Amino acid sequence: MRYRFTSRWVRVSSASIFGCFFFLETGAYFEKNGTQPGEIAFTSALLAVIAWAAVRAARAATLLANDDKITVRGLFRTRSWSWDEIDGFVVDTRLVGRYINYRRRMLGMRGHDGTVRWFRELICRPARGARRSWVDDAAATLNRYVSSRH
Repeated sequence: MRYRFTSRWVRVSSASIFGCFFFLETGAYFEKNGTQPGEIAFTSALLAVIAWAAVRAARAATLLANDDKITVRGLFRTRSWSWDEIDGFVVDTRLVGRYINYRRRMLGMRGHDGTVRWFRELICRPARGARRSWVDDAAATLNRYVSSRH
């Protein structure tokens, strides 16, 4: 079994923001102080960090599942859990954002102790009408696999 679930909107928007920062910062090479060794070193180091973040953002917001484990890639961290640690997957409409809260369908993993770990990057807009969102489909697919293992 191999599944891959990803939130394209989160990936594209995050990578685009870091890409814009990268191109804006390249202008520092062309300023009047851009030829100074310290300015070149600082700008180059900053561009390397921004480029790493842009690549990482393009790969983030992804859940990979195989026969042994699930792996969730976030912007700063990749974490894996074996199927033995997982009781099931849940989906809920939750508020996302710091200052302006948006309602989004969010995927969560329920452990054997009953705690739910929410994956804040695996989100989508709630579906309209009777349609189901890709997050609901992902949870259903993963729950079928979890139930077949027990």
